[in-house]
Amino acid sequence: MHLEPRLWAFTAGVRWRIAYAVLVGLIAAGLGVARLALLGWLIAQVFAGESLSELVAPLVLVAAVMILRGVFEQWRAMVAHETAAIVQKRLRRRLFEQLTRLGPGYAGGQRTGDLTLTMIDGVEQLETYFGKYLPQLLVSVLTPILIFAFVAWLDLPVAAVLLAFALIALFAPAAWHARDSRHAGERQQAYSAFAAELLDSIQGLATLKAFGRSAERSKVLAEKAHHLFRTTMWVLGTNTLARGITDASIAIGAALALILGAYRVEAGSMELAALLVILMMGVEIFRPMRDLRTVLHEGMVGLSAAKGLYRLLDAEPPVADAPPRRPAELEPSLAFEGVRFSYPGAKRITHQDLTFAVRPGERVGIVGPSGVGKSSLVRLLLRFYDPDAGSVRLGGEDLRSLPFEEIRSRIAVVHQDAYLFHGTLGENIRLGRPDAGEAEMIAAAKAANIHDFAMSLPAGYDTELGERGIKLSGGQRQRVAIARALLRDAPILVLDEALSAVDAENEAVIQAALDRLMRGRTTLVLAHRLSSVIGCDRILVLDEGRVVEEGRHAELMARGGVYADLMAEQARDAGQGGAADLLAAPPERPAA
Repeated sequence: MHLEPRLWAFTAGVRWRIAYAVLVGLIAAGLGVARLALLGWLIAQVFAGESLSELVAPLVLVAAVMILRGVFEQWRAMVAHETAAIVQKRLRRRLFEQLTRLGPGYAGGQRTGDLTLTMIDGVEQLETYFGKYLPQLLVSVLTPILIFAFVAWLDLPVAAVLLAFALIALFAPAAWHARDSRHAGERQQAYSAFAAELLDSIQGLATLKAFGRSAERSKVLAEKAHHLFRTTMWVLGTNTLARGITDASIAIGAALALILGAYRVEAGSMELAALLVILMMGVEIFRPMRDLRTVLHEGMVGLSAAKGLYRLLDAEPPVADAPPRRPAELEPSLAFEGVRFSYPGAKRITHQDLTFAVRPGERVGIVGPSGVGKSSLVRLLLRFYDPDAGSVRLGGEDLRSLPFEEIRSRIAVVHQDAYLFHGTLGENIRLGRPDAGEAEMIAAAKAANIHDFAMSLPAGYDTELGERGIKLSGGQRQRVAIARALLRDAPILVLDEALSAVDAENEAVIQAALDRLMRGRTTLVLAHRLSSVIGCDRILVLDEGRVVEEGRHAELMARGGVYADLMAEQARDAGQGGAADLLAAPPERPAA
């Protein structure tokens, strides 16, 4: 039972609300004491033979005090929970800002389920800590002190007995919870592992069914669920034991106080009215302990969840943003100079002494065997990662000297698997430039060959696409991504396997849209399907982390090297019918 300093830091600016909730709680506790004291006094008056007519006014007063106590209790709860909601809102924003600062380089190394659980469920579990545990902790400490001061004024020996067992009821369960907080941490880890595995299974359900692996995955989930069950039972067992200690302390303390009080009344050392008042107030003395016991478990679970938040908040981004600077005119040229790069924790070197340059307005294709690191070039260009050695330059400037915003505002990327958000078609296109007008958005959609499809939808551009654009085909998603890039109107364009997952029927339509998109822009075409790069000004062939061949399509085919082998392999995969078309060199774009 303690205040967690790091969580307490998030209450900056609303601590007066917590103090206010505690004050209202103390007033409610005071009214509870007054109610029970008045009831004890009324019972004493009945024993003394007072008539009912003489007790009407005290009865009305007791009723009024009971109503006021209920009002103040509700008031305290509303203030406390509203305070918790404010802190949670602030914490969620801080976590998202931190995740944005960490960037894809960090998120790519984490399980989606773990991050989701931390940012949603972890924060949600802290509601009890901020809304119940924190204010109740202070009320539970302060209320008995005030009550015991009054009881000691009535009779010190009886007050001492109640105080002793109240301290046991207050601190013994808290000490037990603290000793077994490790089990709560294990339970949280088990919960995170199960949630991550479950989310992974739901996202890959179609694949599991297609390959007949549902039964194996069910066994894995069952094992995770059993581990979660065992750790949960440890936590619940601890909570039950703490409840038993509290209830036993309260019962024993009340019984001993009654015995001692009865003895003192019989001995003439204490008035019967005082004993009745004290016994009635005993209910209020122990109530804060019972209330604290009910939230102590949730508070412990919340503190365990906070460990996941700390890990996220303490993480450092793989790359640090450069200081802001006055925007400068940079020509749309790119250069990789002696770049060596490997992913964090990976033993394999992705790029080794990679060197090439792209002139403004030039269209350069980059090809190579699978796993050669084509997509890594995009991550380095967007500065999701920094090279281990060498430099990547934009307009002659090392990317490490440029702020993220300045880099990414100059580069538009069309990925192989275009990510669409749950929202409308228009919102997904406007992601390229949120302030774009309706006419600009439609012009981009027309250029991307997606406008006619948009007009066929029930609500046009206001049609909801579903999660990850599930209502669209792969080709339609690619055209939305192209429209997004057109709207962004960045001087540098990167096509990352933009045609690799597109069927033949859509390829011509998408290629036409891509041709419009590439016009007048410095373009990198990263391709596995070599037909995408035949018309480029230059083609770079990567192998073993470096450029091994460079030239136009006809030159590379005549050379008979890696590029020619890749082209021949794809021609064989395409079948004899398509081999001649694939190997034939179409009219090439004039050199830039």
